[in-house]
Amino acid sequence: MKRSELLSEETKKKVENFFYYYKFHVLLGAFVLFFLIIFIKDMVTKTEYDYSIAFLGDYSLTEEDSQALQTWFQEHGEDLNGDGEVHVQLSDYSCPDEDEDGFDPQVFAAMQTRFIVDVQEGTSMIFFLNQEKYEDYKDEGVFPENLEDYTPIQDCQGYKDAGSPQSAGEYMVTLRMRGEESGLSEDEETQEYYSANEKLLREFIGE
Repeated sequence: MKRSELLSEETKKKVENFFYYYKFHVLLGAFVLFFLIIFIKDMVTKTEYDYSIAFLGDYSLTEEDSQALQTWFQEHGEDLNGDGEVHVQLSDYSCPDEDEDGFDPQVFAAMQTRFIVDVQEGTSMIFFLNQEKYEDYKDEGVFPENLEDYTPIQDCQGYKDAGSPQSAGEYMVTLRMRGEESGLSEDEETQEYYSANEKLLREFIGE
């Protein structure tokens, strides 16, 4: 047998032995690498939102109406993160109450969790609530207690400019509270974000 053939046989055996003893390690490494690539891709392509605006009701907006309002806010917002574009996320935490048709305990729990995280992290400063959710949360220290601090969406110029989306017609809008009771951070970055949202909301209302 030629030397080259002997080397080839030895290499083949070494490879076979390697995979025999380490095949699970190789498969695990490939599995981890696959998800690492997916994670990096998601991080690189992830949209960095300048604003997050939340809806809290007992029914969700239609996709068309949500898009109309999102477009208005994107056209009137500022590029807060300096990426050259304005991106606005509309977070809909709406879900039927327990005694209403369409109530799903799993969906309700998921929506509540997302809403609580939003409040704790100060993701959204502008909130649209309907009457039912105002009654539910007015004493929680997150939203104003007095109805005078809310503006019916139908009275807002931005709502009219967006084509008066019908499924949003029963909502009213306010800024979430800031201060000790709200749990909102007092750091400079949070306060600048709050001020930018306050300016955007004034424009939406038409002040």
